Amino acid sequence: MAARIVILDIETTSLEADAGTLVSAGLMSDVGRGEYLEVKTTSDEKPLLLRLVKRLESYDVMVTWNGRSFDIPFLTTRLMKHALDPRPILRKSHIDLADIVKSRLRLTFTYLDHVCDFFQIARKKGPMGLDVPHLYIRALEGDRKAAASIREHCLDDLRATRQVFLKLKPLIEQQLEYAEGQS
Repeated sequence: MAARIVILDIETTSLEADAGTLVSAGLMSDVGRGEYLEVKTTSDEKPLLLRLVKRLESYDVMVTWNGRSFDIPFLTTRLMKHALDPRPILRKSHIDLADIVKSRLRLTFTYLDHVCDFFQIARKKGPMGLDVPHLYIRALEGDRKAAASIREHCLDDLRATRQVFLKLKPLIEQQLEYAEGQS
């Protein structure tokens, strides 16, 4: 049975999980169906985390960009902050494409935009991750365009990460075969 693969990306108010909170999470299957989970108020973080953990249950493998150093530790920290068990996320097979690029390719730069340029993957030139905290404050104040900008940024990152995943698939076949054996 083929492993069920999901691309995961999160948006946050800070790079540090003790100083910030989760704003949203995007999930996209390897076939391209996306889902966006967001908080409407600051008190929505715990329910969002619970929904995200529940949604991840239906997948065998998580694919991220810098997830080993950012997304997973951030989620782990926020889950523990809310006295929620991080093990469902920590036990999941995880492929960090940034790690694959750094260890298996020789590129001048290994950030997502450069890798997309290298593979000729189109990106929307909208807000960047560093813009999310300011956009989030505006969204909390009722600015729908700001909330839509965060959503579009997250979904664009998911689409780009999915395309990079498809390009890198020959380099990660062994990891995927192992995950299939586990499912």
